[in-house]
Amino acid sequence: MNPDDELQAIRSDLIALVSRFDRFIEATAKPKPGKRVGLTGLERTKAIERVLQDSGQAMSPVQIWKVLQDAGRDDPKMQIQVSTNDLWHRDRIGRVSRGLYTAKPRPTL
Repeated sequence: MNPDDELQAIRSDLIALVSRFDRFIEATAKPKPGKRVGLTGLERTKAIERVLQDSGQAMSPVQIWKVLQDAGRDDPKMQIQVSTNDLWHRDRIGRVSRGLYTAKPRPTL
């Protein structure tokens, strides 16, 4: 192996190591105030349900989208609007009126 190839291999290994290091720091870092923990790792529908559950009030898709944006997600606004309507049709969230959704009550044991 010539020196250039060896340097390129070392560089690739360092990039991979730095990436692992960054993921570790992100996973163990304390959340910033105002940030909702765990929304970025959820499926879109689960994240919407969590936002509604945490808010305890009726929200529009745009309000839900804003909370998701503030939490670090990059879902398109239209996808949130479509997903909330779909969740309502599948009876996973409630609807107070057109464009206002609520969380379904959690079953009590």
